Amino acid sequence: MTIDKAVLGCAGCMAFSCVALLFACAGLTALSALGVCCATRTPPLDMYDLMIDVSVFPQQWELGIGPVPPPEHIGSERGEMYFLSVIFCPEGSQHCSDGAQHAVFRYINEPAAARAFDSDFAERDFSNRYMVTPWTVPDEWTYESPVADRFKFACGEIEPFASVPRMRICTAVAQYEEYISEFTAKMAHMTLEDLERILIAIDDRMAFYLKEDTQ
Repeated sequence: MTIDKAVLGCAGCMAFSCVALLFACAGLTALSALGVCCATRTPPLDMYDLMIDVSVFPQQWELGIGPVPPPEHIGSERGEMYFLSVIFCPEGSQHCSDGAQHAVFRYINEPAAARAFDSDFAERDFSNRYMVTPWTVPDEWTYESPVADRFKFACGEIEPFASVPRMRICTAVAQYEEYISEFTAKMAHMTLEDLERILIAIDDRMAFYLKEDTQ
């Protein structure tokens, strides 16, 4: 926080006012960092509305599992959190081993979601564990979410077990106010163009319901 020199030069009765203002600003900053100064959306959006469906996938894909579980409180060190997840599979895929997953997480407010995005998701979703190649943004990839507050996308090759062939995987994580969307796809049956259309559909859905809620 930058304080004008003229303010710092206040004397006499003005000195107390300046000090009080500094403490007030520091208090508001601390409350914001703790995520307690910002209002919680009441009532929250229906999380089922935020989930994509199989219509945005390439042909020969189908719903595998979900959405599950019911949006229950699961707790988090960085804020109250609820989530839904849905899995899509290419037709004929055994155990959906080369499918895709979309998950939406709801936090108590926007600062809590921002902290989770910068720590939980950035560390977990883009961990180098099991990676054969590092996470990178493909040269041909240009899409950046125009509506998300934060957005991260990368791909890499993974080999979780010696008995499982290495495969290319791409992950996109985006924060929209107090919500975080996470989409991960194994790319054996999907192109980057397919993936971009899916991420645009997620953006459109999030933008529609967040805007509708403020009208």
